[in-house]
Amino acid sequence: MKANLVGALALLLCFASINEQSFAKDRLVIGYTAITGIKAGLWVAEDAGIFDRHNIQAELLLITSASKMVQAMLGGDVPFAAAGGNAAVDANLSGADMVMLGVLAKVPAFYIMALPEIKTIEDLRGKPVGVTRFGSSTDFTMRYLLRKHGMNPERDVTMIQAGDLNAAAAMLKTKAIYAAPFSSPANLRAQETGARSLVNMGTAGVFFPHDALMARRAFINGNEDFVRRATRAYSEGVHRLFTDPAAGKRAVRKYARTNDPKIVDAVYQYAIDYVEKIPYNSREAVQEVLNQAALRNPKAKDARPESFYDDKYIRELDGQGFYRALWK
Repeated sequence: MKANLVGALALLLCFASINEQSFAKDRLVIGYTAITGIKAGLWVAEDAGIFDRHNIQAELLLITSASKMVQAMLGGDVPFAAAGGNAAVDANLSGADMVMLGVLAKVPAFYIMALPEIKTIEDLRGKPVGVTRFGSSTDFTMRYLLRKHGMNPERDVTMIQAGDLNAAAAMLKTKAIYAAPFSSPANLRAQETGARSLVNMGTAGVFFPHDALMARRAFINGNEDFVRRATRAYSEGVHRLFTDPAAGKRAVRKYARTNDPKIVDAVYQYAIDYVEKIPYNSREAVQEVLNQAALRNPKAKDARPESFYDDKYIRELDGQGFYRALWK
């Protein structure tokens, strides 16, 4: 009797172990580089349990610059990230194996905020201007805009690294800088200093991989099903963001760490304005990054945009009718 009881208990423990293993989720650290509405699809996918439904235990990790994010990815600490696509391009030009799997936004989704005395971009000549870090999306945007208006970023202005957008807003207040690119909600903090929007880069007619889903090719090649599920979960998060404002704003409150309705509404609207519903990469956007990179790195001149991104998983989902069914 006792032996039978022990045997039955052992069998139950064995089944429990098998059951626990069969339902164990794959852990995935996903980096993101800023508290901005462009990341809201990712936030919703985690907050609404969408990653869980795809058997992924997602851990979202904030690392506040694309260049630092790339370092973390190359070091193996962060296998998957949402970061500025130009960082992936720069890393690959230096010999890394980064690839963009999809784009969160394909225009430079920034407002150029400037102090009241700056009426035009040309008024910035001889003034200090801010970016988060050299090589970041804000850096690309400011340099592109200055060149477009006939100025040399190296000679005609002083480029200052603020570290992050909130710090840039504080530097506007003290006139340490006179202008900088801002996303939402940091643009609201810039407004509080008296700054106004000088240019909306989203309508400037230039394509740019503002933020992209990216990973190392070595990780992708060894975890194709994992990457496929993560891409699908992100896409469902974007759909939920657009179709369920309550879920979208709940995620914004959580990750922007604010209950201020003005900030929550501004960040949510910014996300709706700029986040791509179907995250195909843009050849034109990557080519623009290469055009700018060629000014400082001769390897960029002859590089093919297609070598920096891979739409394989998005094409698969599209071919299966996933996006048509999702967006009807």
